[in-house]
Amino acid sequence: MFERFTEKARRMIFFARYEASQFGSPYIETEHLLLGLLREDKRIVLVFFRSHLFVEEIRKKVEQHTIIREKVSTSVDLPLSNEGKRVLVYAAEEAERLSHKHIGTEHLLLGLLREKESFAAALLNEAGLALEDARKRVGEGVAKGVLGGDVQGGGPANLFLRMQIDQLRKFAWHKREWKALDVFRQDGTGLASFDPTLRDDPTFKFAPGGWPKDWCAICNWEFNEDPEHSIGYTNGRLWICSKCYGAFLGPDAKPESV
Repeated sequence: MFERFTEKARRMIFFARYEASQFGSPYIETEHLLLGLLREDKRIVLVFFRSHLFVEEIRKKVEQHTIIREKVSTSVDLPLSNEGKRVLVYAAEEAERLSHKHIGTEHLLLGLLREKESFAAALLNEAGLALEDARKRVGEGVAKGVLGGDVQGGGPANLFLRMQIDQLRKFAWHKREWKALDVFRQDGTGLASFDPTLRDDPTFKFAPGGWPKDWCAICNWEFNEDPEHSIGYTNGRLWICSKCYGAFLGPDAKPESV
């Protein structure tokens, strides 16, 4: 079955294993698969949930739900839980049902929704995503090229990516060092907001440097204050990693490169 997985789907499982190890879990659970999916596929986040803030909200809920143990070495090959194994089987079935030859992150999203009693499914349902609606949107998205295929994997043309880059080419980009951003955190939920008008709202507290990471607006590469992850290009609002800038936005980039 794994030979049918796209590169993004394989990386999603790799990231899920990493998430499980950081929580000290002996198994890769469905919530780790969900975190891996949201970390790997920016298109899924924007098509289904519209905002990167959703990723932060999901992570916060997983942390609140999980008993965090001592981290497991990333060299340990953690197994999938029984629920996690069923998610992969369901993903393959969803790909077959849609007559798709590949198994991508979009099918794994459907697999997570099909494992109805799992924590990941509960989080997705709570966010307003139901299985039948997701099936319809995945089918339409793959048909239009909005979903499916990897950015550099020789897959079908990615309409969503082309539209995204067309918009990004309207800005001037400058090389900068990324720094943690100031945010406002809501009492009780811990949810983040960048709205400066919340400074006088008693239900929010100002958190200097409270946004410790960001993501490339094209490939979802992570920015943080680690020297190896802190340099990129910005228009003052969004950030682009050096690799994507060179490939899609820099002076040597070609419009047909997408």
